[in-house]
Parts: sequence; structure tokens; C-alpha cells
Amino acid sequence: MTKLKAYAKVNLILKVFPKQKYESKHKIISLFCLYKPLYDEICVEESKKTNIVYKQNNRSLNLDKTKMFFAVKYLSELLKKEIHLNIKIQKNIPLMSGLGGSATNVAAVMNWIAKKYQLKFTNKHLQFIALNIGSDIPFFLSGCTKAWVSDFGNKVVKTNIKTPKFTVILTNIPIDTAKAYEKMNLHYHSKVSISNAYKALNTIPFCKQAIYNDMWLYANKMNPQLNALSLKLLKTKNIILSGSGGSFIEIK
Repeated sequence: MTKLKAYAKVNLILKVFPKQKYESKHKIISLFCLYKPLYDEICVEESKKTNIVYKQNNRSLNLDKTKMFFAVKYLSELLKKEIHLNIKIQKNIPLMSGLGGSATNVAAVMNWIAKKYQLKFTNKHLQFIALNIGSDIPFFLSGCTKAWVSDFGNKVVKTNIKTPKFTVILTNIPIDTAKAYEKMNLHYHSKVSISNAYKALNTIPFCKQAIYNDMWLYANKMNPQLNALSLKLLKTKNIILSGSGGSFIEIK
């Protein structure tokens, strides 16, 4: 049995474009960073039948396993080899926290399979994965610690640009990503300028007035508790929402 670490991520900048009628998802431009202090622990081994168990605090979680099953099936088809795995996942990344917990789990297992069977992911593969399994997964597959992620999540460009030191504030307020985007679709409006956000991100003192994440407005509208907490934190801390919420990035 192999033990894997599936790290969390944050979005220091997230711009969302309007979804076109012929598109199933929104296109984005986002500055992704791995957050290595927080990770899920995965044990994986070959088996006669694929079995997936999620646990938290020694208790089994009844989570949707569709993406993981689909990912294993997809790689089986690419490799033309029937793959079955026994997968045990210890969840340390809070659910629906905007930190990529589901995507990083799937990516860790996909990377393990790819390494074991010497599979290289092509741009075509990444496009399929982003559209059909999860838009954050290509970033975790890339091995980058920092990257500009665009299109539907399938374009990942490694970067060494300057970013501030940060930590993560876990609020334990779950925000459903799909529902947050549904709310955005009702009254779409993007306020993020990538160049302005990046300049402000590295300004000393930190510029609280800049807009870093298009989803913050919609996450706050979904959950009054998150809105109240963000207003409270802004009084004393430099914070940015990660993903569609509900965790905050604290800029140091």
C-alpha cells in the first residue's frame, strides 16, 4: 500500500468570465498556489475491485465518489488496462472550503496511476479532465506549487512570480461551488482586473480595497454567516476568499 499526501490549494486571484450558451462551465484566470501545511492522507493499492473509503476523525464519511470512480475508469481506458484500486482517504481539508479537497484527492490517485503505468497527460487529456471530472484537477496533476490556471482549468502555466506570505483561515462554513456559480449566473458581474489585482497583492501595506476574487460577492450572498465573518475579519486582518469559499487566505 502506498501513502500519498494530497495538498490543499488557494486562489490568490480568481477572475471568472461569463458562461456562454454552448459552454458547460465558466472560463477563468486564476493564480493557484499549493498550501502544503494542509493535506489529506491517502492510502492506495491495487485490488480486485475498486473500493473508496473517506474518513474524518476515525468516522466514515458518506461522500460522492463519482469523480474518483470516473477518473480511475478514464485512465483504465487510456491505458487499455483494467485498473481496480483500494483507496482510503483521511480527510483533513474541510469539505466545501474552497481549498480543492475533492480535486486534490482525485489528482493524487491519478498521478499515482500515471506514474505506475508511465502515462503522460496531454493537453487533450487535461481538457477532458477539466470539463468532465473537475476543473481544479489539472493544477494538482501539474506538480506546480504556483501557476496561472486558465480556460476551464485545463491550461496550467508554472510561474515563479512574487507572491506574499500567507496562511489559511478555516471557517468551517461550507459553500457549495455549483450553487455559488448558479447565483453568479443570475446576475453575472466581474470586478477583477488581473493586472490590478496582482499589483495590489504585492503592495505594502496590503491593499484591502482591491478586488481579488469574483466569487466573494456570491459566496457572501449565499451565506450571511460567511458575510458577517468576512466583515469582522477585514477589520483586523488582510484576507482574500479562496475559490468559491468558505475559507480565507490571510496575507501576512
